[in-house]
Amino acid sequence: MARPIGSTFDPILRYLRDEGVGAYSWGFVNGKSQTIYPWDSWEKEYTVAPKVWFHDIFDKDGKPYDPKEVAFLREMTGKK
Repeated sequence: MARPIGSTFDPILRYLRDEGVGAYSWGFVNGKSQTIYPWDSWEKEYTVAPKVWFHDIFDKDGKPYDPKEVAFLREMTGKK
């Protein structure tokens, strides 16, 4: 994932599924690993959450970053 530069679950996950390739997401819940921030966060300090998150799918309170994205992930994994 690198949402700000166009790397998103859809279409990438759909392509990987169709090709029989497994994958995992680096971030899941916004928190300790701070993967809502871009790669340069190792060198640049961010003090507010970016408008477009880099990796994570859910906020600490369980709210999805993007409900449409979660619906897509459920569709791809067969989870309801």
